[in-house]
Amino acid sequence: MRAMSADIQVYTGGPCMCNGYLVKCGSGYVAVDAPLGFATWVAKKLPEGAQVTDLLITHQHFDHVQGVADMVEKYHCRVHACMPYSRELTLEELAARSWGGGMDVRPFRVDNAFGSACSSLNCGDSEWKVYHIPGHSPDGVAYELGDTEQIFCGDILFSGAVGRTDFPGGSMSTLIRGIREKLLVRPHTCVVHSGHGPDTSLEEEMLNNPYL
Repeated sequence: MRAMSADIQVYTGGPCMCNGYLVKCGSGYVAVDAPLGFATWVAKKLPEGAQVTDLLITHQHFDHVQGVADMVEKYHCRVHACMPYSRELTLEELAARSWGGGMDVRPFRVDNAFGSACSSLNCGDSEWKVYHIPGHSPDGVAYELGDTEQIFCGDILFSGAVGRTDFPGGSMSTLIRGIREKLLVRPHTCVVHSGHGPDTSLEEEMLNNPYL
């Protein structure tokens, strides 16, 4: 766990050490992804009387959504994702076979399944740009907070790497094309908050990422 700025804090937890983000927006907070244990951590970080109004899901792989049901229980937040909840998208059964136990996801409802054509959302008194980038997962999206140059991309792009593409529905060519066409056209000073590992920037990845 580490604080990143006055407005963005990150929790890292769950079986795959996944990042979940708590973002101050207007008078409330918006969360991005919800690893296991995220809701309990958020409760310690929220000022008294503050609320999490919305939860944005970058994709539904189990490690990013194991805490979604707990977040909804605690904060009654509205859940946004590219596609409706699906056990096929969570990869629970595949993960249990491949890596053992601890991968179960409590079922949850996606209140706003916005689809692949969505380009923006209004959450927490702020506009969020939406970029659908499949390849790691069919429902993969990145979110950019207004004009702040802060991009939350789940497992689409990492520091020095990209998301693995050997899961069902994966495609390296689709993933790289999406990154090039939708992320690398943004200002190169954009900060990238990934689903695992440290922050990076678009400039850093353009210069040094071997996949790009």
